[in-house]
Formats: sequence, structure tokens, C-alpha cells
Amino acid sequence: QAGSKAPLKWDSFAQDFLHGKVGWGSYFDHLSGWWQMHNDPHFLFLKYEEMKKDLHEAVKKVAKFMEVSLDAVALEDVVKDCSFRNMKENMAKSQHSGKKVLARKGVVGDWKQHFTQEQSEQFDVAFKKALGGTGLDFEYE
Repeated sequence: QAGSKAPLKWDSFAQDFLHGKVGWGSYFDHLSGWWQMHNDPHFLFLKYEEMKKDLHEAVKKVAKFMEVSLDAVALEDVVKDCSFRNMKENMAKSQHSGKKVLARKGVVGDWKQHFTQEQSEQFDVAFKKALGGTGLDFEYE
């Protein structure tokens, strides 16, 4: 197709991402910059893994942060609307800058299907270097 770029291979993308050579810059710098605000009451940090573990509690946490009261029916409606299945269906109908929005599998730990052992170790080292000692931790499974 004229004017289209060849798909980027995972190995190349992983290395570019690891070194911040992507259009949005370093993931680690981005995360570190926002994490510095984690004690500020104007910021809410909510990880995908937390939402997957207990979506009801995640919705309650967001509602409390936004100072919104939800009764049981409203809570269930929000949880249903925010389920991965519903969001994926809605995203399939969406576009951003003329491109389809993609939602993959909605599972925690799927990265293991794509990362080599060496890539996993490289990311662990980069994460520890950039964010070690900050108190920011992730659940990988």
C-alpha cells in the first residue's frame, strides 16, 4: 500500500520502547514524573491489575476520589459498563485520528506470551533503575 509503513517487529519495538525511542518518549520517565504526585490528593493512581483483581473496589475508589456517591444499582451499572468486554465492544466502534482503537485480551500477565526471557530481564533492570525505591510496584500475574 502506497505511503504505509511496514509493521514494526516486536523485538525492534521492545528495544525502542525500553530506551525511550518511541513517539511519546520514555515510559519510565513518564511514570516516574506522575508517580512523584502519588501523595497529592488531587491525583489518583489506579493500576490495571487492581481493576482486574476487583473492579467493584476500583470503581468505589474512583467514585470516592471524585466525591461521587453511588448506590448499589449505580455501582453495578458502572462496573458493567467498565468491564473489559463492554469497553472492548465500544472501542471496536471508535477511532482516534482515523485509526481504530485496539483492546487486546484484557488479562494480566499476557506479556509473558510476547517477551523473551532476555527482554523480561532487560525490562526488570530498567524498571528497577528508573523506579526502584519509589514504592511503585506492579503485579505481573
